[in-house]
Amino acid sequence: MDRLRRQLIRPTGTVRWSVDQQARVCQLLADQLTSGFSLKQAVGFLHATDYRLPASLAQVSEQLAAGAALVPCLKPYLQPNVYFQLQLTTRYGELAPALASAATLLRLMATQRQRLRQLLAYPLGLLGGMALLLGTLQWAILPQLQSSLAPQTSRELPHWPVVIGLVGGTGLVVGVWALRWWWRQPILKRAAGILRWPLIGRIFQAYYAYYLTANLCQLVQSGLSVRQMLVVLQRLPQGALLQQLATVLAAQLRRGELPVGWLRRQSYIPPQLILLLQKGSTTAQLGRELNAYSDLQYQELVRRSERGLAWVQPILLTLVALLIVGAYLHLLLPLYQNLQGVYV
Repeated sequence: MDRLRRQLIRPTGTVRWSVDQQARVCQLLADQLTSGFSLKQAVGFLHATDYRLPASLAQVSEQLAAGAALVPCLKPYLQPNVYFQLQLTTRYGELAPALASAATLLRLMATQRQRLRQLLAYPLGLLGGMALLLGTLQWAILPQLQSSLAPQTSRELPHWPVVIGLVGGTGLVVGVWALRWWWRQPILKRAAGILRWPLIGRIFQAYYAYYLTANLCQLVQSGLSVRQMLVVLQRLPQGALLQQLATVLAAQLRRGELPVGWLRRQSYIPPQLILLLQKGSTTAQLGRELNAYSDLQYQELVRRSERGLAWVQPILLTLVALLIVGAYLHLLLPLYQNLQGVYV
């Protein structure tokens, strides 16, 4: 029987759900649990009644029937940051509010991804049409014109595709190397570094503020002491931001150091959060303050992401305009000069 249970719990051939599906599953489960359904009843009801949900929800239902906990069953299907948040909050808090909070963040991600795709459609269509036009000129029309102009002029048309290919290939190699180097860095260093990136840095700053505050709020409301919180956070997977943060703080406390100065130097930790922790409020009051501040940071995250998306289309259209000017200077202008040489 134990062997059968292990086989049921082990996911095979799983595919992560789309962000929209993740948000829908989390929200519906939260609603069903709030309405009085048991966990097994809620998952079975959703699988039987909502055809828009992923078919792999049946596997989750089987794993629950085998005695598994919900959050580990959802691990292969959820975003890593959402899974870490659920794993943390459900251990010392209620499952329904944790699922509702995860659904809120996932809905924001799904909405912004949809908006980004809509904003990219027109500029990318222009880029595709321009690439088709320039390819036709370079490999279909210009070779014929060049051969007809060759007896009358010695001026050669520029080989700009070769130059662009070399530059693009070099850029691709450098980009792949830089990306691999980036992912080898510790998560705390990546979190601090990404805040310096243009356009998206402020968005991630608001996200980290919301993510850290929301999780800390759950831990405070559970009544844990600081050392107990650090022990809980260190049990998270090693790639989690909260796990790395707890490891550093625990090491400083073991050495007898006060971590406040180090926390203030971390750009991904909002100074308002440190002020709230230093106020000396009661546990209940601190929990309410952290909850209110996390709501404010979520609103700030929405505002900054909307502002960032508003820049996407102008930047891409400017890039298209620059490429058109570059194509004229490197391709059509020399052709025009060659034609002038024929008729002079």
